[in-house]
Amino acid sequence: MNNLQLVEKILHYVDENLNKEITFENLAEEFRYSPFHFHRIFTSITGQTITNYIKRRRLTLAHQKLCETNERIADICYETGFNSIQAFNRAFKEAFHMQPSQVRAEKPQITYRSIDTIISGYVKRVNVEGEYAIKPVFIEKNEFYLAGYRKHTRDGIEVIGESWHALKNTMNKLKRVNPSVMYGLEDYTNDFISEPLQFYYMAAVDVEEDTNIPDGMCKIKIPQALYAVFTVNGNNANGEIGKAFRYIYDIWLPNSEYCLDENLLIDFEYYDERWDCQSKSAQLDIYIPVKKMQD
Repeated sequence: MNNLQLVEKILHYVDENLNKEITFENLAEEFRYSPFHFHRIFTSITGQTITNYIKRRRLTLAHQKLCETNERIADICYETGFNSIQAFNRAFKEAFHMQPSQVRAEKPQITYRSIDTIISGYVKRVNVEGEYAIKPVFIEKNEFYLAGYRKHTRDGIEVIGESWHALKNTMNKLKRVNPSVMYGLEDYTNDFISEPLQFYYMAAVDVEEDTNIPDGMCKIKIPQALYAVFTVNGNNANGEIGKAFRYIYDIWLPNSEYCLDENLLIDFEYYDERWDCQSKSAQLDIYIPVKKMQD
């Protein structure tokens, strides 16, 4: 079973249990996903977070019941998983711009996205986007240490450039394991469910464990892991790095039999002697920590 097939099972499970308490954490545990992997896969396939998806499915079911049955509005509220009439009315008005009583009286039509529609829509989209495809190789990499400048993208995406500027001004002060290699590390440990996605970015080089680092720089240990490694062609003049990340997380991962390593919520770009930002023939690698999915 691949990730797409498993998410389809989850969508059916949600529809069958809308009158019960369903949480992001419970679903991840029920289907043996790490929360990080679950969030990335679910949003890639459905285009929304699991919390928003469940809320919308409940409201859609409530809308159908209001139009097609004579059930009391209060009963529909509780049957669709809401704990209070006030919360139900507020969410309903926000979603449909009408009160439940108005919907009952006027019976307006809405578009209902079946699970088949959601899955087929995803498949059609990735068939087009899949023209940009990269086949990964799998590499077991031993633990290593990185030293560099770590900044959070909540302060703006420009912090990525600031991290690289700071690194290039000081990296000659470090004793590097491999002088021809640099890393662009994305750390999702704290904010992987934020929308839009936020993370710590670290422009770094590899160093020994006991390397002294200048003030303002940080040093972290990356443990041993299995990586899916994707080679990106181009110097990013046409956004090749962003396209590669979108392909990896939105197309390759949902259709693969691998899941993200819940013990290592990172990914990184690996720049070596192949990288030249002035050359269209430049290359870099993107490393994604993964594990084979359980049967």
